[in-house]
Amino acid sequence: MHPLAVLRTTIGITQKQMGDFVNRAARTIQSIELRKMPLTDELALRIAEATGVDEAWLSAGNPETPPRKGLLLRQAGRGEGDYTKADYEFYRAYLETAIWGEGKWAATLKKAEAKGDKSKVVELGLRKLEAFENQKEVIQLLDDSLRTELQLILIATARTNDMRLVRWKIRRFLEDLAKEFSVKIPSTGIATDTLNLATPIPQSIDDVAAVAVSKLAQRKSQTDAK
Repeated sequence: MHPLAVLRTTIGITQKQMGDFVNRAARTIQSIELRKMPLTDELALRIAEATGVDEAWLSAGNPETPPRKGLLLRQAGRGEGDYTKADYEFYRAYLETAIWGEGKWAATLKKAEAKGDKSKVVELGLRKLEAFENQKEVIQLLDDSLRTELQLILIATARTNDMRLVRWKIRRFLEDLAKEFSVKIPSTGIATDTLNLATPIPQSIDDVAAVAVSKLAQRKSQTDAK
């Protein structure tokens, strides 16, 4: 058995319902549970965001270990420990408590009042606001770390023969990421041909000599052509 099957049976939903949560077909969920298909890190994260379970527990692949509460669920005020169906139900209510956007909070309160759940929904809304503030701090730390790591990669490869390939891969990755999440990013104004023509900064005297010989040969070729 796969941890995904343990999670699904713990919270009492079908393979189709789980698939709908993460935009996957029921047969994909089934294949993962039968270990015919691996659970990717991305899908584990999406399942965690939809259910509140710990994505690290999912990715570990050990069905003998009971499900654990994830970071988002803990930030919502449910504490540490094992993950239960009650945690799932709380988390879904927490997610579905709309507080953003014009009129959404008022509509949420009105609907809750009609059901006699106003105090409960107000509490969820306040917890959501608090968790959002905490998440902003965490995201800022992650962003700072990503910027530092990217800068280190650019610096480390600026004097290598892979400088063009590294920058081409980074740009392609950014374009794919922007397309996946419908984000518009400005054009670099640097054509791929320009990157291909760029010359790495020499690292040694041998590199300097090779570059000099190449440039002399290029100039001679241009002179002969005239």
